[in-house]
Amino acid sequence: MQIGQRIIRLILDLFGLIYISIERFMEYPNDREILGVSIDGDLHKMSRKQLCRYMDAVLPRSGFFDLQSTSKIRLGCQLLRNFHLVKKQLDDNKIQFSQAGKRDE
Repeated sequence: MQIGQRIIRLILDLFGLIYISIERFMEYPNDREILGVSIDGDLHKMSRKQLCRYMDAVLPRSGFFDLQSTSKIRLGCQLLRNFHLVKKQLDDNKIQFSQAGKRDE
């Protein structure tokens, strides 16, 4: 990593620590629904650190808390893409099964 990138990373890490320290005192509005997605009660009650620990528990590798914000967003986008691909495959299988049932009659 180049020296310039190391300095930028250091500054981002410093601001991240400041943000996390201040953010604990933030009172969030009722965000039981975010952008049309219902949020489960247990997730709604978790702190930032608890949410990151949860992500570490379900992802293939730990370290979610230490990721930069853009990397977290990128990971979320990939997880959504994977979810939608699986959902599409399941929907395609339902159509194939229902058509197979009609042919058997």
